[in-house]
Amino acid sequence: MGLLLNPIYLVPETLDGSETRVSYDIERVTNESTAKTVIYRSDQTLQCGGEPVERACALERRILEQGPIESDRPMGRLNVSTERYKRAWSRYTLVSIDDGFYVPDTRTEGNTTRLSLREVSPMDAVERIAVPSRRMPVAVREAAETGSVTVLDRRLPVFERHDPVVHDGDVYYRTARGVQRPREPTQLVGVRLLAFVGGGVCIAIAWKRRGQRHSS
Repeated sequence: MGLLLNPIYLVPETLDGSETRVSYDIERVTNESTAKTVIYRSDQTLQCGGEPVERACALERRILEQGPIESDRPMGRLNVSTERYKRAWSRYTLVSIDDGFYVPDTRTEGNTTRLSLREVSPMDAVERIAVPSRRMPVAVREAAETGSVTVLDRRLPVFERHDPVVHDGDVYYRTARGVQRPREPTQLVGVRLLAFVGGGVCIAIAWKRRGQRHSS
């Protein structure tokens, strides 16, 4: 019954061997202007100013203006503001404040936890968030070496997240992505329609015969 009502199973979309193609174009980071663009786009960057603003970042600004914060309590027992700062540290690799880039640093000595920000240049910052190509699929390395790559029926998460990739000492970033989905051939539409009609006829005949048996 399910097959009759769902003729899609009788005529799968991949009958003609077509697949979704996802293409990525890659370029090398060559200057600070490009590095800043890559940093802002990366999911590894917490943006505390500009657009979009993820949150107010009051504690980050306080540390930037007044210096590191120290606490003699374990990280799990810090106050609400510092606890929020701790969670940001575990999620983000960089913090962006007023066009500056900072590396969040957490140091624990004995019972004292020290939270601070260390400023880095745009080029150092983009290298810090770059993912080594050796940890990535072969397709990522191919993109860095040739400038583009096309994969079938899958995505490359590192490029979907806009993370830069470091390969042979250079940092690369995704400049464009194209998705080409398969078109269903016209003849398959007719086949699906015939399968649906045929299924409906079979169901009608079955119900009719069932009614005749009950009436007799």
